[in-house]
Amino acid sequence: MSEFSVPSAVVQIGQKMVEAGHASFWVGPGLRDLLTAIPPSHFELSTDTSLREILDRFPNGVLIENRRDSVMVPSRAGPVDVSPFRAGAHIEDDLAHRDFTINAIAYDIADRKWLDPYGGRADLEHGLVRAVRNARDRIDEDPIRALRGIRLAATRGWRLDQEIENALSRAQTALAKIPREPVRRELIAILLSAGASQGLEQLSRSGITSTLAPGTTPGSGAVVDRLACDLELRLAGWLRGTRVRTVLQRLRFSRSTIDRVELLLRFHHSDTQINAMTPPAVARFARRVGAPNLGALIALREAEIETAGDESEAARSALQILRESLASLRESERTASVRSQLMFSGADVIACIGCEPGPRVGRAIDYLAERIRLNPALNSPDALRELLRDWVDEVG
Repeated sequence: MSEFSVPSAVVQIGQKMVEAGHASFWVGPGLRDLLTAIPPSHFELSTDTSLREILDRFPNGVLIENRRDSVMVPSRAGPVDVSPFRAGAHIEDDLAHRDFTINAIAYDIADRKWLDPYGGRADLEHGLVRAVRNARDRIDEDPIRALRGIRLAATRGWRLDQEIENALSRAQTALAKIPREPVRRELIAILLSAGASQGLEQLSRSGITSTLAPGTTPGSGAVVDRLACDLELRLAGWLRGTRVRTVLQRLRFSRSTIDRVELLLRFHHSDTQINAMTPPAVARFARRVGAPNLGALIALREAEIETAGDESEAARSALQILRESLASLRESERTASVRSQLMFSGADVIACIGCEPGPRVGRAIDYLAERIRLNPALNSPDALRELLRDWVDEVG
């Protein structure tokens, strides 16, 4: 963490502001990420001038109103957000109103000095997410900071300071009233993180879950942790027991996401009936659900069973039947895909072997499809006729 290197294309932007006589500082998450050897997605520069002058200095800059009046300046190394000081005439005023100490570090471009009034660099060293000054005040200023803190801890393997933990509940009511996009973005990052269970548990303890997704099943984080990093699958693992469509619509998820999560939760306990179903009924169920969703259902039930410690013979038997059905369904889909690519039709089969229309034609096509699946180079009319004659000699 001792090394600090800003790309030269970004340095030029900061240097241009310094040369114009303005106090200018690298700040924010981009600086934090550089200190932890993580490539930043963007950079932030804070300066003691106006938006108008920033736009005059950078004619290719774009004003971004929803980022507290910043100017996004493109560079070869990525976007740079250039902003006037937000809370006063000095950088110290700006830092005092940032969310966490790890984001309240500044680097003076002109003097090449660090400003770290709240011990952010030490907190980075210890993996601690701590509020600037008073956690309650920071969350009251912007309730999305509660989700951001949980997300940082979950995605980076850090821990929340106890004062922030105690203040998270202050965001519970306010989060229901702010725009859904930032809420959804933070929730997605938490769900897809390596520390999803930690993040979901913090959401639950703070009461935020009861506001955003009432009815979730206790211990859902342990289920989510056992699932692949698939958003819809992990949403299903989290939202068991909720009115899932209502929850996801309020969070403004896409219709396709809502439909798939709802389907997974509608069928995810079907394995309890599988042992009593006939093989044809299981096959119909598998076709109805489809291979991708059936695989997700199996994964979801396996995660639930492992979490609950259910080692019953019935549970193992049902899952095995579903796995076999999935394998059969995938094989059928592969065969159907190859059949559609065959350079040979049913009429060609009839002409080649002189049979009547009927099941024999279908069996012949299936045989050719299987051979082509194993060796696509055989997919030509002449090679297929030769294969078909061999098949007739073999089966009669």
